[in-house]
Amino acid sequence: MEDKNRFILKGKAVDRYFDLNDSLMEFHKLFTYESKDDRTIAILGGTFLEMILEHILYAFFPEDEKEVEEMMLFNQPLGNFSGKIKMCYCLGLIDKVIKDDLNLVRKIRNEFAHNLYASFENDKLKSWCLALKWHRVLISSTPPLEANARDYFRVGVNSLIMHLNGCVSIARAEKRTIKNDF
Repeated sequence: MEDKNRFILKGKAVDRYFDLNDSLMEFHKLFTYESKDDRTIAILGGTFLEMILEHILYAFFPEDEKEVEEMMLFNQPLGNFSGKIKMCYCLGLIDKVIKDDLNLVRKIRNEFAHNLYASFENDKLKSWCLALKWHRVLISSTPPLEANARDYFRVGVNSLIMHLNGCVSIARAEKRTIKNDF
């Protein structure tokens, strides 16, 4: 018989659920099409995606707060965007196209964070934005001709957020437990 209680949020999972939803609302306010410069858009988009990956991992990992939080610290295996992407992919929590797009967003975010002159008009950044694929699978295989690199980035990030937000629930349904056989 299936344990129906496993779908009821308890303890820290409740806090994380509301934290993610509050963050999503805040992100929606900040990531508008009418405002913000390129740098803010790139850093905000990448940072929010990294946060969702962290929520996916917390939803999947067993409830051992000390061990899991330690892995998320800087200079630990899951202390950066790249480590979280790799772990979610290797655990089968995200598909390859999602992993590839997340890595492009990570590279774009890092370029804006470390290059004072970064712009979506830069050829390298433009090529990375145009290489984003998930939004083409999700929304349209042929984006509008007038779409620029910044548009591709915004739509790409929003498409990833929609998908990954659902992955949190899927990860929670597949949550690991601590083995206590002895």
